[in-house]
Amino acid sequence: MQRLEQTARAICALDLVSAGVPQEDISSMVDRLWPVVANETRDSVTVIGVWPFTVEEIAKLTEEYRAIVGPHGDGVKRISPRQSPSSINRQNT
Repeated sequence: MQRLEQTARAICALDLVSAGVPQEDISSMVDRLWPVVANETRDSVTVIGVWPFTVEEIAKLTEEYRAIVGPHGDGVKRISPRQSPSSINRQNT
């Protein structure tokens, strides 16, 4: 699970940067959103340990993540560099 988390965090950060998220927001957003990327890849890897996220948690985080990075982390900017992640969160609630 630790290796999966490390890889998911790295991919998540790259997706957020590509989507135009301000650098100062990347770390806190990765802390919250990395499970989305891990969930997408866990079917193709062996997870050692317990998967700690519920279906509901992943669904909610996935909705937020996709609003920011798009359907497949395609690098298309979804937010302007001046739009804060907190304003995105408010739009998605």
